[in-house]
Amino acid sequence: MNNSIINEKTDNETDTIDLLELLKSLKIHIRSIILTTLLVALLVGVVTVFFIPKKYESTVRLYLKPDSGDSSIDYSQVSANNLLVNNYVEMIKGNNITEKAATALKINQAEVSSSLAVTNETNTQVISITSTTTDPALSKRIVDQVTKTFRDEVRENLNVTNITIIDNSKIATSPVSPSLPQNLAIGALAGAVLSIAVIIIRMLMDTRIHNKDEAEQYLGIPNLGAVPFIENK
Repeated sequence: MNNSIINEKTDNETDTIDLLELLKSLKIHIRSIILTTLLVALLVGVVTVFFIPKKYESTVRLYLKPDSGDSSIDYSQVSANNLLVNNYVEMIKGNNITEKAATALKINQAEVSSSLAVTNETNTQVISITSTTTDPALSKRIVDQVTKTFRDEVRENLNVTNITIIDNSKIATSPVSPSLPQNLAIGALAGAVLSIAVIIIRMLMDTRIHNKDEAEQYLGIPNLGAVPFIENK
């Protein structure tokens, strides 16, 4: 049977793919898969180290201390403070505080607002104020000024004096993002998926019959012989 005559599979067979054939193809191309995985991971690592700006954060933690005239703690005061925490969180993120802090720092308010993250730690009366920028010193300056502005505002306008700092800010020595190990892992996974996807697509688009076994399988008739290809000289 002439190999040049049988060159396409039937249409209904091209819509499916044999799992064993896929595994065999992946095994054949394992070196290409590993190489692609390493190259994509390396590319992502280079982009992470040299092109993505590093960000540093600084955090201040505040505690709403219950007001009490003696050593005992009034439960009603604790409950009232719990209700006030969410109000204080929203107040810190508000335009009034961020605008005054930006004015004191002589920077744009948008820069202060975009860098700021204010959260209430679960089941506590602790508020965390965090600033994240590309400059570790600026992150500390922002979070310190926002904290000072907030405490001044609640003391002057709300007569609240029970807010104390339990953790002062520090200048970060290492960035919080981007994460090189995480990005390398993502790059390696993307490279592996990409290379495997290319192999699968090539298998699905390949309508050729490569050997006599495939000819018998797809045509349903026995192979009686093959005419070898002889190159013209």
